Amino acid sequence: MKVNFMALSTLENSITVLGALNMDLIMDLERPAKPGETVVGKKFYTAPGGKGGNQAVAAARVSKENSVIFLGSVGNDSYGTELTNYLSNENIITNEINIDKNNHSGIAIIFTDIDGENYVNAVYGANEIRNKEIINSFNKNIKNTKILITQNEMDEKITLSCMEIASKNNIPIILDPAPFRSSLKNDYYKMASIITPNEIEAEYMTGIEIKNIDDAKNAGKKLLDKKIKNIIITLGENGAFLVNNETEKYFPPYNVEKVKASVAAGDAFTGILGASLSSGIILEEAIKIAVIGSALSTTKYGAQESMPYYSEIEEIIG
Repeated sequence: MKVNFMALSTLENSITVLGALNMDLIMDLERPAKPGETVVGKKFYTAPGGKGGNQAVAAARVSKENSVIFLGSVGNDSYGTELTNYLSNENIITNEINIDKNNHSGIAIIFTDIDGENYVNAVYGANEIRNKEIINSFNKNIKNTKILITQNEMDEKITLSCMEIASKNNIPIILDPAPFRSSLKNDYYKMASIITPNEIEAEYMTGIEIKNIDDAKNAGKKLLDKKIKNIIITLGENGAFLVNNETEKYFPPYNVEKVKASVAAGDAFTGILGASLSSGIILEEAIKIAVIGSALSTTKYGAQESMPYYSEIEEIIG
């Protein structure tokens, strides 16, 4: 599969990512503690994260410089400065990031167990504020936007408004429905061109517990019945499953030798998928690339730091 999607991206800041920035406080340990118990961890470190930030870096590392613009909010604190600077160093446009003087930057406390599974506890802070300047920034950037990537971490009315703008301008929308919010109705999800739930989010959305490929297929079909256009259920180490009106297709995983942390694997998938599609790659080929990128992200520690570069994926796809 010979693909050069860097060369296909012609517009600067053609990928708009709307989402949260969090400083991740990560502890590696054998398992999370039970109530009343103390478990001693093996390693502690901080790393820039937030689903929006992770997806922006994933997209930027496989795209031309200045292809990604980030829309979101941070607090007027050291974490906010560090988060913004990290994105800037990844050649992401950050001049539209809002600095909220009345709220702290988002944080996430993450436990990673011996098997590489992660447990995320977040306080979103400035990310949750209903700041209409974000909508104005998206409107200002609309002519250069080829695709919108977003999630459920921010104020839902801000996210919905930006999706409405994208829809009116025929801009494809990739929605990662995480974290799952029961308050969001089906009309919200129907606005997306593609949704990328993992097994847990797909279960919350359908009531189907996903233990195997058939479960993923059934969940996807149920979401399709709700008029959602394209459903890609990410299955972690088991790959991904696509359902739309034309096909039901399983995409096997790319296996890596050692998993260090899976904290941002789903975000790697979504960001790389968006970058690939914005470059003109067809959906099924974009999913194959995103599966590989997602797997590669698990071989590194951190969230944004774990995102693979184009050269790493190119070595595999040839």
